[in-house]
Amino acid sequence: MRPLQARLVTLCQQVLALGVVLVVLTPASGVVSLDIVGEAPGAPAAAQAAPAALMSATVPTKAVTPNVTEVPLTGAAGGFAGLRGRTVAGGATEARVVSTPQPVDAFGAVGVTWQSGEVLEEDQITLRVRTRSGDEWSAWEDLEYHDEHGPDAGSAEAANARPGTEPTFVGDVDDVQVEARTDGVALPDDLSLALVDPGSATRTETEAPADTADEDPSASYDDDYAQQDGTDAATEGITLQAARKQTVAQPTIYSRAQWGADESIRNKSALRYGTISGGFVHHTVNANNYTEAQVPAILRSIYAYHVKSRGWSDIGYNFLVDRFGRIWEGRYGGIDKPVVGAHTLNYNDYSFAMSAIGNFDTVQPPDVMLRAYGQLFAWKLSLHGVNPASTSQKIGRGTFQAINGHRDAGSTACPGKYLYAQLPLIRTYASQAAPVVTPPPPPTEVPIAEPAPQNNLDASPYPDLVVRRAADGRGLVLPTGGLTSFQKRTVVGKKGWDKRADVLVSPDLTGDGLPDLVTADKSGVVRVRVGKGNGKFGKTTRKLRLRGYSLITAVGDINGDGRNDLVARFKGRLATLLATEKGGFARKVTRKGYGNYRQLIGAGDVNGDGRADLLLRTKNRLFLQTGYGTGRFAAPKRVAGSWSGYNRVIAGDFNGDGRSDLVARSSKGNVMLMPGRGDGTYGAALGPATNLKSMRWITGANMVDGAGADLIGVSGKQLVVVANRDTFELGAPVDTGVSFAGMDTILNSGDVNRDGFGDVLTRDGSGQLWLFAGNGTGALAAGTVLGQGWAPVQGLRAVGDVTGDGLPDLIGTPAGGALMVWPGNGSGFGAAIAVKGGAVPSRAGLPSDLSGFDWVLGVQAMTLKGSADYIVRDRASGVAYVYSGRKSGVSHPRVLGEGLGAFDLAG
Repeated sequence: MRPLQARLVTLCQQVLALGVVLVVLTPASGVVSLDIVGEAPGAPAAAQAAPAALMSATVPTKAVTPNVTEVPLTGAAGGFAGLRGRTVAGGATEARVVSTPQPVDAFGAVGVTWQSGEVLEEDQITLRVRTRSGDEWSAWEDLEYHDEHGPDAGSAEAANARPGTEPTFVGDVDDVQVEARTDGVALPDDLSLALVDPGSATRTETEAPADTADEDPSASYDDDYAQQDGTDAATEGITLQAARKQTVAQPTIYSRAQWGADESIRNKSALRYGTISGGFVHHTVNANNYTEAQVPAILRSIYAYHVKSRGWSDIGYNFLVDRFGRIWEGRYGGIDKPVVGAHTLNYNDYSFAMSAIGNFDTVQPPDVMLRAYGQLFAWKLSLHGVNPASTSQKIGRGTFQAINGHRDAGSTACPGKYLYAQLPLIRTYASQAAPVVTPPPPPTEVPIAEPAPQNNLDASPYPDLVVRRAADGRGLVLPTGGLTSFQKRTVVGKKGWDKRADVLVSPDLTGDGLPDLVTADKSGVVRVRVGKGNGKFGKTTRKLRLRGYSLITAVGDINGDGRNDLVARFKGRLATLLATEKGGFARKVTRKGYGNYRQLIGAGDVNGDGRADLLLRTKNRLFLQTGYGTGRFAAPKRVAGSWSGYNRVIAGDFNGDGRSDLVARSSKGNVMLMPGRGDGTYGAALGPATNLKSMRWITGANMVDGAGADLIGVSGKQLVVVANRDTFELGAPVDTGVSFAGMDTILNSGDVNRDGFGDVLTRDGSGQLWLFAGNGTGALAAGTVLGQGWAPVQGLRAVGDVTGDGLPDLIGTPAGGALMVWPGNGSGFGAAIAVKGGAVPSRAGLPSDLSGFDWVLGVQAMTLKGSADYIVRDRASGVAYVYSGRKSGVSHPRVLGEGLGAFDLAG
């Protein structure tokens, strides 16, 4: 141990000195982080700003015992004095419980768990927390719950595991209070609030890596491992020593003892070993601005919560990494052993995981953290013979890359959008650290499924299309963006909203530049509530009586005076409510014939003339009234398209392209996006983007700072905002800088030359195979010839890594021959290998007759979740569709884009 240095204080002492908890809310993502901030005594100011790689750690000198206090919120068999619920259709219950304020001393984290076996979907329960300091309560903020975190079902560890939230860290406060609310289901039994005190180290020291670099941190685990797998410990050690000659150097890993793990609280009998075929990247969803000395206490809080509250045998993650790039041992059992954790539901037996300490839905991960991931994953995978660049690893029942995000294995936001977007860089760092080894002799026959190549060519993580423009042969990249979707509902008004006759969001009516809320009650009183710019609204600023008016609609500035206006229906006529300079509205009844319309829709500028327009909806049709800019509108004209299946239409710029779009809800609740073309017409319906069957009075505006408009409406008694994820189908084409003239095939092949970026292969008319190397921006380098004689190969296509060496391969059928694989070798392709069985499995779920499509392209999952997808193009219309992969087959097709007839080749 090194002598004591600058930082000799513990987490609780530091937090007491801070005196403040910042609640950081990012409405666009709906994720909350309660961040411990402020400078620890003796800590340099730089430690509170951008993190830098640290070569030391302030750690306790002995084990520290954490303490968890459980506060029951519901009984073991249901029921609780604080429970308030109401019966809804079908006998389900919408219920809410709020804990009494809990007085606390300094402690590390809070979380909520409930009875084992009661599994709720993430959108069925909302859990929130607030804290009190002095006389002031903080705002309510979400506790994160992900049902994909935990031990595998059927395992001994899962028998006593309790579902629950992620632990959220708080600081020096007087009281804490939590709220639980369910939608359509009863509150779970044995709901409990956990208050986690990580314990206080009586003495700390600052240790440098040099103190442990020559030690084997796993030595004490060898006997446990040998006893389980039936091998002799000494023999197994010699084998490992020999194997390590071909492995990556081990990075510095701080031990459990160095973060003060109390080994007495874990379940020692539950230690298990499995196999490792890949790794998963997670995040802990909590504090971001912690100091280096607070990290051991954060780890103890997670450990105590996982064991004492969640009922797991140990901390769930195999490793954790802090924002300073330091790697910490997580679950007990040996850092170089295949210890089975509780991190990635259904895949724990076949993988390992490292979790980044922080919430990376709200902040970018620092480069030192990404490099630590690369070093750790390269080393850990090399111990088990896995190439970190592999794109086809059998992990349990699924096929994955060697390095994955948690969301790749389940329906979860983990590891956060910003960390997930950096997975390609983590893979690059890991590949750069991987040893160069002599490959084994190639097989003579390869079994093959239908994997998809990694199709990413630009800076986003989503797959892209590479196409040739028919007019001039120019190569273009068509980026995809995750497919149009919306987030889960966020409650912004708690109760009483069902009593309104109408609720709508309007462009700014109060002069502050922010969207406002307009409500009308059944007596005809209309109120304007000022918007706060975060999806929430303040007090009423204007009130007017409009008895007999209906279908009130926000239309923007229809008379060119710079103020936003409203329209409504009055006795079968169109009435305009023009905003006045004094803050009121001048009412004027205009043309008649509006008695049969079911909805008036403020459409914005639909036809590109700079004036606000109006849409009118009947049961089966949609009409457009173009605005004159004087407060009056032209006669209605029918809008092309089928509108009979929709019961609500909302206008706004939902895709962020500056043109007015429509969102339409079907009778089944499915929400579709019709992108505006700017000429009074709309494109093909995209989606479904979400399901909002139970919402009423839905309108749209940009409310939570994203690129596209969000939705707001009433669900039950609550006012809710449904934020736009700002995902999309097809973005603007990117010029690759090269021509594909003279080519007969384009293949979006993945990283052929192992530089970390996706590449493109083409074949010309003479049978030459060309490589166009990508640089990660959509641009391609000038082509170089990889080989000759490819002309006779039929059905040549890129299929990703089918040989298991981490390099992308090609398949095709030589003239008169059998189906073959050409394995990638990092600079080109090796000798052909026969495909076992002689055929690729059929494309399950696709139509049996594909003759109507001239593109049928296998791609990685468009949403980065689940199985590979297919993109097809209708030969006649030029419309492209996506068939999303499922565990069995594919889903119904959804439109990817129209107007793609200008391209004659695609890959």
